[in-house]
This record gives sequence, structure tokens and C-alpha cells, in this order.
Amino acid sequence: MNALSTGAFPHQLYAALAPWMLLALLLLGRNPYPSRIRVVGSLLLAFFALRIPVEGWHLFAWVRVLEPDPSLTFTLLLAVALLRRATGRALFRPSDWSAAVLFGAIAALVLYPTALGLTSHDAYGWGWGRALPVAVTALAALLVALGNRFGLVLIVPVALRVLRVGGADNFWDAVIDPAYAILSLLAVVGWSIRSGLEMRLRWPGRKA
Repeated sequence: MNALSTGAFPHQLYAALAPWMLLALLLLGRNPYPSRIRVVGSLLLAFFALRIPVEGWHLFAWVRVLEPDPSLTFTLLLAVALLRRATGRALFRPSDWSAAVLFGAIAALVLYPTALGLTSHDAYGWGWGRALPVAVTALAALLVALGNRFGLVLIVPVALRVLRVGGADNFWDAVIDPAYAILSLLAVVGWSIRSGLEMRLRWPGRKA
């Protein structure tokens, strides 16, 4: 369970941030410079839409059944994306987003086959020890040294772990969650398909 849940209300508030920001991003659409009215309207509509009761529970509660504790990494990435869409301020460059997607896809391929029982090793157990935090710290340091801003996002769960302020009981839960994993894997698949199409257009006579 995410240790940001030092109380029931703070936990509920944190858990609601990711679905609210994700829905707001969908409502804002792909226009990089939406009007102020559209921004405010999308933020409010996303909030009230998730408050709609369904079978006695509002949609926020149903989302929490599927994902009770969004990772810090995914929550921060959604905040960066929403800030870009709402204000036009691009905190991340394309290379930063590429690093975030690749990290999510690789982490998903390492962790979730274990959860599905497809491998004999226990990758989730790494999150209880020091190896995973150390590896993420090294990656964050490398990214920051290379000027990649995704490294700053990875520093947050590491810092919370070191300071024992918030964070997740298992470090995996702080850096990856199913939504982040699925979106990252879909993005990588999309890149692969697009790269294949571009190669075919570049060399139309090349045999497969």
C-alpha cells in the first residue's frame, strides 16, 4: 500500500489525482494551446464525471478498485503532461518522454511476468531490498548527467525512500503501476509499427 496514506483522506486524495489528471487530459484533446475556458471546463468536468455514482459508488471509487495506489512516477508524469496541455509550458522534451516510456515498458516486462506466474524468479521481492532503489538511483543520476529531465522524476521516489517520508512499502509500487505499464507498452508498440511503416515507405521495393 502506498505510504502516502498516512491517513484515509490524504490517501484518497492522492489516489484520485492520477485518474482525474488522465481524464482531464483526454477531455482537453490534442490541441496544444486550448482556451482558458476549455482548460477550466475540462478540469471541472473530469472531477464531476468521476463523482458520478454507479451502483452505489462514485467512479473514483471504482477506479480505486482497479488501481488503488498509482505510482509516484506515473502521477508526476501526468502532472507534467497536464501542465503542458493547460499552460503551454513544456517541462519535458521529446527525449524526456522517450526515456519515461522506455523505463515504463522495461519495468513492466521485468515485473509483471512474475506477477502473472510466467517466470520462476520473484522480481517483486527486489522492491523490499536495496538493489532496486540503488539501480533506480543510478539510472536517475545517469539521466540527470545526460540532461534528461525524466531523471528528476525518478529522484522523487528515491528521495522519499531515503527520507522515509511517504513513498511505497515496496519500491516497485512507487515507480510502476499497471496503467503506466500498459500505456508505455502501447507506446513502444506504436513506435515499432510507425518505424516499420517508415522503412517500407523509404524502401518500397525492399522484400520483407
